[in-house]
Amino acid sequence: MLIKDADFVPKNYKGLSNKIIMPTAEKNRIISFLIWLLITIFYCYQCVLRSLPNIISHEVMSNFNIGASAFGSFSGLYYIGYVFLHIPIGVAISRIGARTILPICIALTAIGLVPLIYPLGWESALIGRVLTGIGSAAAAVGALQIFRIIYPAKFARMLGLMVSVGLIVAVYVGNLIVPVIVSVGLEATLKVLLYSGLIVAILIYYIMPQSTEEKSERNLISDIKSVVFNYKLLLTSFFAGLMVGPMEGFADAWGSAFLINIYGIDKVYADFLILSILLGMSAGCVILPYVADKTGYYFGVTITSGIVLIICFYYILSGTASVGILDYVCIIIGVFSAYQVVMLAKISTFVSEERSGLAGAVANMIIMAFGWFFHNSIGLSLDNLWDGTIVDGVRQYSNDAFVKSISIIPSAIIISIIGLSAIAITTILKARTLSKVN
Repeated sequence: MLIKDADFVPKNYKGLSNKIIMPTAEKNRIISFLIWLLITIFYCYQCVLRSLPNIISHEVMSNFNIGASAFGSFSGLYYIGYVFLHIPIGVAISRIGARTILPICIALTAIGLVPLIYPLGWESALIGRVLTGIGSAAAAVGALQIFRIIYPAKFARMLGLMVSVGLIVAVYVGNLIVPVIVSVGLEATLKVLLYSGLIVAILIYYIMPQSTEEKSERNLISDIKSVVFNYKLLLTSFFAGLMVGPMEGFADAWGSAFLINIYGIDKVYADFLILSILLGMSAGCVILPYVADKTGYYFGVTITSGIVLIICFYYILSGTASVGILDYVCIIIGVFSAYQVVMLAKISTFVSEERSGLAGAVANMIIMAFGWFFHNSIGLSLDNLWDGTIVDGVRQYSNDAFVKSISIIPSAIIISIIGLSAIAITTILKARTLSKVN
């Protein structure tokens, strides 16, 4: 017969029972928060290393005696490791456990800096950059797996809060790193970043208890099939990807050029407006997941976000928007672009807990792939609509070309809303049918 601590307490003595239970609950809350904090620090850490080449480009090109093309390859190799290792890392977390995989990945992220600190050659620097990308992929994948376990009722909120902090760090990373480099030098700064990453890896290994892990005991092929052939997961990820245009196509690539041409503002103010989108998203990553968790309407929040984004873009595309109001419109675009966090949280629940990391990895890969689609489709559209004007050797695109090309973004969102609405309605009908049967 199993004996519990509470069995030693008289049934009518509630005070002592609470004293026995409360310390354990409080301890669990503290450990959960520490785990969230360390994973968030890792997420911010990889955001810093992702942006680092832009900050130290001159030093890298000088130290390794390379040109712009070689440096561009160095910077881009991060994404090779980051994108293509999502699924393997998701599989590793589901099979081996996050307590082992996360510290290894954090260490890899940090070790990628070693060739920049010590004279190991340009080839080593390239390999190091790939290692940093590989390790960084575990930040989002690990969070999707672990937060679902430690914060089942606040999953989307805690995930959104992590992304929000990461966005703020990404926006201000230059302001954070440059003064340190000026003060102590590049080598010392890189060593601090290296050792900081290794310390975070060690802390996560020792703080994360085994109870936070859900390891899949099923066949590996079965795990992969359960995600890769999960049509609801794939379709939801696809339609969610069609909504990333405001961030991946507009804010990341063509937004400043569009605003300069259509509204005749200078580049400084145009860049400020793009910054407003990023800051808006950092706020949205807290607001939208909170609403979704509280209401349970994850699809509803996402569809509403899509409708708001369409309205904002058609207002901007009209060319008649007040320049003074553009700042507020860009903030709103940023806030509702945070639907990505809501959808990733929802998609990861389409499978069992031990497969959350793998499901999140596949979903994130599909959604991020649409960044490439929007970057390229807008660029191709501009070239197709180019009227042949060249100024100082640079192609000049007409206002009409910009409006038609950027219109790809709201058009894609319309398709997304239709698709997500169909999935949501189908899900509701199936749930009602099952409830009637039972």
